[in-house]
Amino acid sequence: QISMFPVVPSMPVGVEDATSSASITLRVRPHITIGTLKEQVFREYGFHPLVQRWIIGQSLCADGRSLG
Repeated sequence: QISMFPVVPSMPVGVEDATSSASITLRVRPHITIGTLKEQVFREYGFHPLVQRWIIGQSLCADGRSLG
């Protein structure tokens, strides 16, 4: 059966600072940029974009990079 609502992919994300860590799951689309993800995390969890660093694999990502 076909759903009337599109499935939005999710991405598990590890969040760390100097003293603690946690796992969260974000709903994302492949064309979303790192800058947009930073804004999403700020809205949903309160981490300001200027303090976020996104690492995929072993690469530090620039704000303009997309996930796709």
